[in-house]
Amino acid sequence: MKLATSIQFIALLLTALLHDNSQAQQSVPFGKKLPATAQALRDFVPPGWTVENQVSGDLNGDGLADIAAVVVEGKDSAGADDRQRGLIVLLASAGKGYSLSGSNDKLLQCRGCGGIKDGVNLTIKNGVLIVSQYSGSREYSVFTWRFRLDAASQRLKMIGVDEEDADGMVGKGSTISTNLLTGQQISETYQYDQNHDRKIILSSKKGKVAKSVTLLEDAVGNQ
Repeated sequence: MKLATSIQFIALLLTALLHDNSQAQQSVPFGKKLPATAQALRDFVPPGWTVENQVSGDLNGDGLADIAAVVVEGKDSAGADDRQRGLIVLLASAGKGYSLSGSNDKLLQCRGCGGIKDGVNLTIKNGVLIVSQYSGSREYSVFTWRFRLDAASQRLKMIGVDEEDADGMVGKGSTISTNLLTGQQISETYQYDQNHDRKIILSSKKGKVAKSVTLLEDAVGNQ
């Protein structure tokens, strides 16, 4: 009986240790596991993660289509949401696949955590990556971050951030737009016209904030 009890105790201890180790591995930021170069986007997606959406565009002016993608953890056994999101940005190389320009798993809130309006949009325009995160329902928020590739370091740096808070029922809201390169900030309030087709600016105020440089990897969103 004593031997059986000891064996059971050891088995339980090993199970607990394996579980703790598994949890520790899962908590490691996925950016530390991504390859430096690979042939396709799928090769950069961590095991157990999937691509939620992606966009192509030229980020470094070489005429090739680079890729930005939002990836999300795979569903758990219950099929629940509340799954972590991450951002991966890849630079294309002619005939050589892609190289990892940057990644982040702290910027975007988890999938399903944003309520009815939960979602993330990606755009590449004039060499700038624009990431917009939506959350809320009648009262909602939109956070938008802008990143541009620094030619010297070949790193993506945040150059601006916008925040919008609005009430969709009454058609009123406010925005704060910050240029991190110049330190200029513009705060506005607005309401939509009767047809909800056009924003009418009610007030606008300019201000100054400290200039800052934040790399994509270090950016932290509104969780």
